[in-house]
Amino acid sequence: MSGFTPEEIDEVDRLWRDLPTDHVWSGWAATGERPEEIWIYRSRNHWRRFPLTKSPHGFALSDEDGKTVADGQTLVSLLKKVEAIPGLERPEIA
Repeated sequence: MSGFTPEEIDEVDRLWRDLPTDHVWSGWAATGERPEEIWIYRSRNHWRRFPLTKSPHGFALSDEDGKTVADGQTLVSLLKKVEAIPGLERPEIA
């Protein structure tokens, strides 16, 4: 599987910047010109890092054990699936 294109990285950045500031997804990071993986950070309840990768059918988001949490043909459809996961709307526990 090829790495993320500059255009795909720009789209990840645009999608993240369009989220409300109190959204559960707190940020993202990637290294290199064509990274194989982009890390999506979650801050709700506790800090976690979710690897975002390209798949044969689009994109996939996994947990720290490598289990696919959600996938989608586009980054927008993946974001919609992730936001539909039960529990994301719960307030942060201090």
